[in-house]
Amino acid sequence: MATLKRKMGDPPIIVHEVSSGREIMTQVVYAIDYLKDKDKPIAFGDIWQYLSIPQDQQRHRPALLKALMSHPKVEHMPNKQGGQHMFRFKPMHNVRNGDELVAYLQGQKTAQGISVKELKDGWSDATQVIEGLEKKGTLLVTHNKKDNTPKMVWLNDTSLSMKVDDDFKLFWTNLRLPTNDGDIRSELERAGLTPTSQVKETIKLGPQKKEKRRINRKAGRSTNTHMNGILKDYSFKK
Repeated sequence: MATLKRKMGDPPIIVHEVSSGREIMTQVVYAIDYLKDKDKPIAFGDIWQYLSIPQDQQRHRPALLKALMSHPKVEHMPNKQGGQHMFRFKPMHNVRNGDELVAYLQGQKTAQGISVKELKDGWSDATQVIEGLEKKGTLLVTHNKKDNTPKMVWLNDTSLSMKVDDDFKLFWTNLRLPTNDGDIRSELERAGLTPTSQVKETIKLGPQKKEKRRINRKAGRSTNTHMNGILKDYSFKK
């Protein structure tokens, strides 16, 4: 009976452990939001004080510290002098101001743009700064159609910039494309260009002669010809 009592007492312990794990992860979420809002290195002691952990949960302090040290959205910066563990929010891109954004884009190996939504993950006033850099000509920016807010950003290589004559700009803006697809195709053909929508002409082949099947006209049986000598009737020689 003693063994049975111990087994019946096990489930509450397991439930308590699961509950403790959930409490720790909940506090981790609150801590990350706090770090994101502050956007600067914060000592673990200040984080613990901000969370206002109840007295009966003080035992979770080491577990919370370990969880923050290994979390992908948190940058851990050990402070050897003061003995404090310092933490800072880790955004998708390590960019927090305009100068860092320009340097980040210059360091890219490709000309791939960066989503403004991703930049705002750790940079609250990214939109205003990006709009300012766009006006200066430092960045190339695409905008959302709905509210005209910045959507994607690229570094503007000023060495590729060229002055366009005002008369050409006026001529270009006054050009109007035909609204009918058929008219566009006619204009392209008139200019000697092949439209991508051109219907491919099928090559008509002449009637092909059917090969006549050869008929074996050899008289008699054609099977077992290699046994003719054996199967021959020699009864007349008796």
